[in-house]
Amino acid sequence: MKPNKEEDVMNNHQALAGVRILDLSGTIASAVAAMLLGDYGAEIIHIKPPTWTASADLPGLAVWHRNKLCTSLDWSTESSIDVVRQLLRGADICVTSDDATIAKLDLDVDALPRLVHLHMPSCVALDAGGLDVDNLLAATSGVALRQGSFEGGAIDLVTPYISYEQGLWAATAAVAALVEREKSGFGQQVVVDGFHGSIVANIATLVMDPTAPSINTAVGPGGPNPPYSSYRCSDGKWVFLGAPTPKFQQAALAVLGIADLWNDPRIDGVFTNLHSPENRGWVRKAFEDAFASQPSDHWLEQLDAADVPVGLVGESKNWLDDPQIRAVGQRQVLTDPRHGEVVMGGLLVDLFGTPAKASSPRRFVALDDLPSWPEQAVPTKQKSPRSGRGPLDGIRVLNLGAMLAGPYAGMLMAELGADVVKVEPRGGDVFRMVGSHYNRGMRSLEVDLRNGIGHESFLRLAGVSDVVIDNYRLGVLGRLAIDYDSLTAVKPDMISVSVTGFGETGPSAYRPAFDPMIQATSGMQRAQGGDSDPVFIGVAVNDVSSGCAAAFAACLALFHRARTGMGQRTATSLAAASVFMQSGELVHYQHCPAPRIGGRDFAGPSKIDRFYPAADGYVRVLANSIDQFVDAGLLQSSALSDEAAIGEISQALQKLSRQDAISLLEAHGITAVPARNISELPADPLVRDAYLTTVRGNTGGDFYVPQRLARFARTERSDTLLTAGAGEHSSELLETAGLSASEIERAITSGAVHQGEPLPGIGGVSYR
Repeated sequence: MKPNKEEDVMNNHQALAGVRILDLSGTIASAVAAMLLGDYGAEIIHIKPPTWTASADLPGLAVWHRNKLCTSLDWSTESSIDVVRQLLRGADICVTSDDATIAKLDLDVDALPRLVHLHMPSCVALDAGGLDVDNLLAATSGVALRQGSFEGGAIDLVTPYISYEQGLWAATAAVAALVEREKSGFGQQVVVDGFHGSIVANIATLVMDPTAPSINTAVGPGGPNPPYSSYRCSDGKWVFLGAPTPKFQQAALAVLGIADLWNDPRIDGVFTNLHSPENRGWVRKAFEDAFASQPSDHWLEQLDAADVPVGLVGESKNWLDDPQIRAVGQRQVLTDPRHGEVVMGGLLVDLFGTPAKASSPRRFVALDDLPSWPEQAVPTKQKSPRSGRGPLDGIRVLNLGAMLAGPYAGMLMAELGADVVKVEPRGGDVFRMVGSHYNRGMRSLEVDLRNGIGHESFLRLAGVSDVVIDNYRLGVLGRLAIDYDSLTAVKPDMISVSVTGFGETGPSAYRPAFDPMIQATSGMQRAQGGDSDPVFIGVAVNDVSSGCAAAFAACLALFHRARTGMGQRTATSLAAASVFMQSGELVHYQHCPAPRIGGRDFAGPSKIDRFYPAADGYVRVLANSIDQFVDAGLLQSSALSDEAAIGEISQALQKLSRQDAISLLEAHGITAVPARNISELPADPLVRDAYLTTVRGNTGGDFYVPQRLARFARTERSDTLLTAGAGEHSSELLETAGLSASEIERAITSGAVHQGEPLPGIGGVSYR
């Protein structure tokens, strides 16, 4: 007899033990979401949806469908559909990616009150298939025109970062809905669409000042910030210098032998002057000349000895064999039933109280051989009305994160309804204004943790909190006496989440790291640049994904605690994120197709699958054959070489507006979407009304910012997430921790705690 769910939970220490998921989806993002849930113990059945096409059979499926039972059925046969309906009655989560599947099932969430229906539409034509769904979405959501390049045009990203982020965020939202279900007894529909995925992946660039001029992206493939860029050394190899802050910049300048640059009147000791438009050209030349004077090994050794983040620009094909990646378990080998031995990435987050089992390869079974799931029990409670407070209402999170990944994890938890406290050092997080868009939705406590009174105040607050997030380097938590043992001494069921650069073991564990440094070493920048220069990817790929991974880890631990009463320590890293965000590109097996590689100002992989210029911008096109362009009158002959065909099509489309070009292309069966500037998005009422809101900016006017990042049918947060001033809520937070008025006054007058003021307005976005 199959054990019931209670027995599953008791006998299986995985966080999602006993959770049953019916995956009826057909996109990269939805496959990834279900994979993540299966990695942590959920039982998953994947049935190909009626929209499945051959173009969807990608190498990454061997990764994205691990731990799943896979089958297909005839969606025109009612008896087959009835099998799916029966599985639905026993499922905890159902994943869909298109309306056709929902219509075939006549899916009625009200008739399945315990079900969490995770719906993940792409927001672009699904018949495009494969990676190109991501490319079309990047065009319409403004990502393609935010990428730095030589010429400043629309750039095709070779890796589907938006889809991966959509999948990760969707999995996080689904687990948050399960956490809420433990309290209310009811499931709900959760929608995380492709545009949500783009927003979560590009949260900073979607902060828009309507009065600001358009950003010039013709800054070169190395990005706009010379101390935060890749350079060619005398041996022809490239290294990435990660020095975005004054501390690292001054150390790097000294090592490179150009320390006098810091005091140049044009810089005058102000670190932001190093990347101002008027200075970045000559500053970059000084860095280029310095790096070109010595081989890469010299600079790697010297900069590392000075504790400056630096890394060799690598290739993706070598990343899973890197000693550090192996040390943190990010390389695994499974025997896939179709491809044999498959090398793939490991798990995104570590749960130390409920460690995941070893991954298993996907299994293909006949429809009749699928397991039979017992039906969900009918809730005994009365369904509560819409709360407007989010599925994590009642959860308090202390967010010690600085810079980017840590704060962003807190913002995402706030979006899910948690009461998140940004715990800042005296003087505030140095990145808080530049990164104010990552700090929305949190209250602020400004406290000196090295001060005895400040330390005690923090622990008192921890005693009435549920989760603590940090992104410190290894060893800092212990030195501050706020490590997991210290936290559980005041809150035995505490959950902690740590984000590090390289993980907690291995030769690089104690090294500092930033997102583009991991981009470089993991091969992302080389893959995008191809045989040209490495490309600094404008999407903060590893920062945003590790921040979201931290929120995912917290939700997994919260769900397990809701069922067992047990807290635990969890962790993730930028290195793990770099593996996850290339999951379909790092996979390897015999005869595996090579992943897509870019090039100089990469516009797309072929003449029928790329960006083309129009009279007023660019359009992203995807055709089935070159003959469609001939039929549309854009090309005289299909026998032309690729270069000649691209030139002729470009010349023809440049005479048309984007809209006229799209109308012509679509009339001849060619999928086409406009490449939009970020500044154009508020003018689209569908985007403005569904995804954006306004907040006060630091220029005095209103900025457009993302509003909801996911849609919850019953527990969606209804307010706007604002950014607090440093220490704005210090007194009220300490009061909730049980400190008396005299204790709070003593903490403030001693300097251990600062009571700050509200932030006048959110900061603008500087192009990275």
